[in-house]
Amino acid sequence: MINISPLCLALLTGISFQLTAVVHAESPVTTPSIKQRGLVSQGDVSRLAAVMAKARRGEEICVAAIGGSITAGGLQTKDPKNRYIARVADWFTKTFPKAKVRFVNAGIGGTNSLYGAMRVQRDVLSKKPDLVIVEYAVNDNHPVPMFWGSYEGVLRQILREPQQPALVQLFFMQRKGENAQETQHMLGRHYDLPMVSFRDAWWPEIYSGRAVWETMYADVVHPNDTGHILASELLIALLNDVNAKPESSATASRADLPAPMITDLFATCRYAQGTDLKPTQNIGWTQNADHTKWESPASTDGSIEFGFAGKLLFVGYDIDKDSEAFATFSIDCGQAQPLKNSPNRLPLADDLPAGEHNVRIDFAGSKVPAGSNAKVKIWSVGAAGALE
Repeated sequence: MINISPLCLALLTGISFQLTAVVHAESPVTTPSIKQRGLVSQGDVSRLAAVMAKARRGEEICVAAIGGSITAGGLQTKDPKNRYIARVADWFTKTFPKAKVRFVNAGIGGTNSLYGAMRVQRDVLSKKPDLVIVEYAVNDNHPVPMFWGSYEGVLRQILREPQQPALVQLFFMQRKGENAQETQHMLGRHYDLPMVSFRDAWWPEIYSGRAVWETMYADVVHPNDTGHILASELLIALLNDVNAKPESSATASRADLPAPMITDLFATCRYAQGTDLKPTQNIGWTQNADHTKWESPASTDGSIEFGFAGKLLFVGYDIDKDSEAFATFSIDCGQAQPLKNSPNRLPLADDLPAGEHNVRIDFAGSKVPAGSNAKVKIWSVGAAGALE
């Protein structure tokens, strides 16, 4: 019989344990062993080496990150320069002083890889990045198998870009070590990607009492300035290693992608928001002042329709519990269904026939109790499985 320690079991299975060790609040230090643990896999670094060769020649490069509120930084980081993507960009600037370095932070709070697959083309790939860091290990940590496919879609969209940007997976964690790393790690192995894990690096330190959660996190999910700095040190350790061996890393990059491990549904997505989001029909809905959302009428009935092409429909919307009883949607003039407040940002419809479709959203504002300001607000429409 093989004996497995509680710490190993926690790391292997994601089971949460109550910490009982006496802890101290010293500033955490990223030791060589922590850096080693944090490197899940170096993978194929030929694309990373190509980025550094470009920077070494003094050319312009762009580094980007896409993810949720951890990447966005939000109120958890007091200094935006400490956010991990800013520090990675700063590493390139200091390491290759002749290069012009710009960076894109495409993190949006409360979003998962389903939303990421819809917008990665618009918010990241349109900027022609040379390196993209993908961070969805926390926000994809739900029992929703669809996130496995949407995360693969984010990876495939990045990897198939003609300029062949480098891609690094980054895994953060929640308060008790939970994340979606297991599935995302399998996808990383499938595509032979570099993978860095904040969880693998720091969870053993926290569990053992050698480090304190509160020194690196502002709450149960979001790293503070120190947490972002520690994450950047793990990423920079990978970059330093590749940069130290430019000749051995400069192998030919694989242009052809392997077959999908889960699905190719999210490899082709269409997405519109803001001024690009134009209804095909509209009764009573208006745009807000900055044209970022379509809002239902507050006290009268209204409907709005959008056209889309694909096999899966994603609609980004805000709706509170008081509004749910008065909001419905229908696809292609089919039966009306309740419009729910879904914290996981799930699609409104999937398994649709390929081709053109129509979605209609109705809000019975006239039935809302007097004095209520309940509304439905739509900020994006996307579709997966669209034709090239």
